[in-house]
Amino acid sequence: MMRVVRPLLVGVTALATLTAVVPSFAQAKPSDGISMPGLCRGPYNAAAQRGFDVSRVAEDRVVTFDGKRVVLDREGWAADNPRDPSWTLWFHSLSWLVPLALDDPRTAVDVFIERDKALPDPGASVGNVLRRPVGWTQGQFRTRLDVTNCLYNLTDDARLLPIAKRLATANMDPRRYPGPPNFPVHNHGTMSNVTLMQAGKTFGQQEWIDVALKRFKRDLPYVFEPCGMMREQSSTYQVHNLRLWEKTAAQLGTVLDAERRALGALVRPDGVLEAIGDGQPASGLEPNGASLWCRETGWAAGTVKAAGSADDTAREAHFTLRFGPSMDYHGHLDHGSLTWFALGTPVLSDRGLFSKDRGPRFDYAHTMAAHSVFEPVGSPGYDPDTSATRMSPTEYAVRDAADGIERLRDVTIGPTRLVVRDRGTGAKEWIQHWQLAPGWEPTATGAVNAAAGLPLTIDCPKLKPVRVEAFTAWRTAVDAWDMQCRVSGDRTGERLATTLTVAQTS
Repeated sequence: MMRVVRPLLVGVTALATLTAVVPSFAQAKPSDGISMPGLCRGPYNAAAQRGFDVSRVAEDRVVTFDGKRVVLDREGWAADNPRDPSWTLWFHSLSWLVPLALDDPRTAVDVFIERDKALPDPGASVGNVLRRPVGWTQGQFRTRLDVTNCLYNLTDDARLLPIAKRLATANMDPRRYPGPPNFPVHNHGTMSNVTLMQAGKTFGQQEWIDVALKRFKRDLPYVFEPCGMMREQSSTYQVHNLRLWEKTAAQLGTVLDAERRALGALVRPDGVLEAIGDGQPASGLEPNGASLWCRETGWAAGTVKAAGSADDTAREAHFTLRFGPSMDYHGHLDHGSLTWFALGTPVLSDRGLFSKDRGPRFDYAHTMAAHSVFEPVGSPGYDPDTSATRMSPTEYAVRDAADGIERLRDVTIGPTRLVVRDRGTGAKEWIQHWQLAPGWEPTATGAVNAAAGLPLTIDCPKLKPVRVEAFTAWRTAVDAWDMQCRVSGDRTGERLATTLTVAQTS
């Protein structure tokens, strides 16, 4: 039986006016008959994901956001959670003011102005450690400008214009921009430009639109590899980047066919996108059955059909393979890692990310132990650049070496059989991790998925099941299994070959 784990929300390190409360709170909703403008949906959804209670803001200046109670005075405004920077970002975005504004726009704008006066911009010369508690990191002032756009759309309150100008000025500052010329391209820069363009339209500021479009044109060639994959080492960030760039592709006179094709190749036949790297699985996407090969960014994927079953989608297998540059952006220590979908069922999955709270689950999700890799025991930080060779759409060789360790992995993917041959030097013990998708239970020879009626045979030495967690949605953990194959020796070179076979029961 699958066990869903929903832990208590993590405590927050902040000033005396911020105290933890039991994570059960009134969920404010727009009053009946009040429509939500399109500009407000993004901030509203961001607040709703974490939960909010704004019922005491008008009288007491108290808000509960993500289970934490904050008194909205000068000290409370400077709330910070170093363990979960995303909490701090979304608190200082003031996204939780949007549901209040839908019912009480005057109070929402008043509170917005009070915050602006309490915590002025400390400037670009101040580092993020000092800017974060006062709400002036790039992500914070960018999301706060989104809220400004929403509030102005609701109220036409002229008091918002000078605040919008200060936020737009910070967004346009090249010293703060997460992109060229001072930093590599990143989705935060793209989101900054989307927001800046929208603010320019909202407040009638053509200069803001021009700056955003100029950045878009300069950055686009560096966002995606020619194969269509972005450089942020996460399948879900492929979706995110594609959606961001689709907002301006027409204005830039470009099409994103390769990028859409790359995403479709990552999607399983059942419409699910595995959460490879940071993120959670996504469903309802359109697979295209294409073969993906991205040598620079380190992605391979494809759909494998059984012989003689060209039109039998139930016999289609799907896989992904990761390699490429060392961990960066939203990537994990997943080089050589595979996902595998066969006979209409996910067999090998990736664990995804529970949340951005810097705790044990965050740490685990990024390790080799959370992926189907060949791990050199005793070297948890092994993080080399990894190259790969594609012999055919279903055969690959993956190689890397660093710090006295070398790994070689040969992979052959079939519709019902996966063969992996590993060789490693430089460690006394090695583990092949096989991350089974939720729903599989270990047996003496592999595993069984009772719901799908499928047995899985794992042919390798020293097979050992280890109970782990899979993060199937935001802040959701379910039981799963890491089937481990082990080999040990004298560090001069170890070989381990494993065959995984899934078959339909009669």
